[in-house]
Amino acid sequence: MKVSRRTFLKGGLASGASLMLPAVSGMSSAYGSTDDFKALVCIFLHGGNDAYNMVIPTSSKEYNIYQSMRPNIAIPQSQLVDTGLKADNHVPLGLHSSMTKLQPVFKAGDATVIVNSGQLIEPVVGRSNPQIPPFVLAHNYQSIAWQSGTLSHDDELGWAGRMADDMYLNGSLSPLISMDGQCKWLRSKSREQLIIRPGQPSGYEGLNTPARLEAMNRHFSTGYSNLMPRNYSSAMEKSYLDHMTLRGYIDELGDTNDYPDTGFSKTLQTTAQYIRIRGKLGHQRQIYFVGLGGFDTHKDQKKSHQNLLQQLADGMAAFHNDIKSIGLNDNVTTFTMSDFGRRIPSNATGTDHGWGGHQLIMGGAVNGKKAYGVWPDMREGSPYDYKHSRMIPEISADQVSATLAAWFGYSKNVEELFPSLNNGFDKKTLEFMKA
Repeated sequence: MKVSRRTFLKGGLASGASLMLPAVSGMSSAYGSTDDFKALVCIFLHGGNDAYNMVIPTSSKEYNIYQSMRPNIAIPQSQLVDTGLKADNHVPLGLHSSMTKLQPVFKAGDATVIVNSGQLIEPVVGRSNPQIPPFVLAHNYQSIAWQSGTLSHDDELGWAGRMADDMYLNGSLSPLISMDGQCKWLRSKSREQLIIRPGQPSGYEGLNTPARLEAMNRHFSTGYSNLMPRNYSSAMEKSYLDHMTLRGYIDELGDTNDYPDTGFSKTLQTTAQYIRIRGKLGHQRQIYFVGLGGFDTHKDQKKSHQNLLQQLADGMAAFHNDIKSIGLNDNVTTFTMSDFGRRIPSNATGTDHGWGGHQLIMGGAVNGKKAYGVWPDMREGSPYDYKHSRMIPEISADQVSATLAAWFGYSKNVEELFPSLNNGFDKKTLEFMKA
């Protein structure tokens, strides 16, 4: 028995519903549909993506260095996917052979590559005795640093959450939406994260009989004398009604664009659905966190990394086409982050933890048709070498994040979100986004 939201509300929750529904239905349907709408979509590649096998130089000199450093896992030069992009030092760049679906997006100028970015307290390449960020090879520390900002690791809030606090983002339901469970990046003082399960807000599959429905009714309507169960019941009721309301909005959408049949792609499809209903949610700004796991490729990398990158590229391409079909290509910017890059020389069949990597940025507001950053000398002993051919980043993760925040409309000085930018970086933000 499927219990609809209407059935549930008729089942005795009239008082609870009357408290909740005006807050939801009273949202302006026009407010979120203005031309000023913007969304940031972060795709976090859990485990430390081998970005040096995702973006690969196509010129003979740089490709030969790449191939000689990791012969076990190098992608044949003839199979690389041309992007039409060149790094700042004129090195042409291609993609892994499994990422063909993204080629039209790059060729159209709707995507770019940030070359060799990573966590930096201050510039390191070419400097004497620079500060090295702590635990650069540790998953947990680096994952949190990407989501917090380099010098805000110990802050309980993420940089997107702090940005949302400063911008007073509107909407009776939170515009901080995670498709990947609770995350540090969206943690905010003022708004809870809206946790969404791909496919639908929440099935509440267990609420499938009249008896269970009645039990839930009693739980929500009982006047508990103890503060803890009273608050717990109230929170559950609010969560349930919010999610059932969202489910109703999503059901009203009907069929949307086709996506590949992978969990990751379905997550991006759900993200696009929530962007579609932004007006009903009263959202002028939305911030999404999406995850794709499995990138800690210490062994058997060739097959597993190929599968992961194909999922990534196919899903991103489908999302791009979907967002473009509803006329929001200039309003939605999607980008990747990962724990760290990986060491350049391969081990037997995989790679070990590294430092610098590359990021993909996608959307109509991207200044495409070129890459941003210098392609590094990958050889051991080069100025980019850290502990046996782990690449020292030359672009700070905070510079990339600050650029995205500025595009999103963050009007304060970006150093307030990212204090590391006061530490000798020539530029606080980069030029990869249109004004």
